[in-house]
Amino acid sequence: MGFLNRRAARVAIVTAVGISALGLSAATASAKVDYDFKVSPHTVKAGARIHLKGHAANDSDVLQRFCVQQRQGSGSWRTVKCAHGAVEDGGAVDTWVRAKHRGTLTFRGALYEADFGSTKLHLQMVGPAETVRVR
Repeated sequence: MGFLNRRAARVAIVTAVGISALGLSAATASAKVDYDFKVSPHTVKAGARIHLKGHAANDSDVLQRFCVQQRQGSGSWRTVKCAHGAVEDGGAVDTWVRAKHRGTLTFRGALYEADFGSTKLHLQMVGPAETVRVR
């Protein structure tokens, strides 16, 4: 009898661990971020305009806002424009900026989200940077 009780306990533990692992993998697999960001052209003369277009959304049920950010050379990032945003949708940005100085301009898309029950946005993710050479 003791052998059967130990075996039943072992089977119960292995089953519980398997079920919890399946639950965790299902929870992590459901989180999906939709992201698209484009910059054109990639080489311009000083004074020319650069087209920035992108959107982002996370399927989590929280307030989101998509923003386009820029930096000159190795300076700090500054926000160019943000979408209005909504729950489950960060929104889309379609804008133009003027290249004022020679050098390198770098652009990226950033998705901000608010915690449940809050309206304060925090940075959730940033996409890969796109570089523009200004001659």
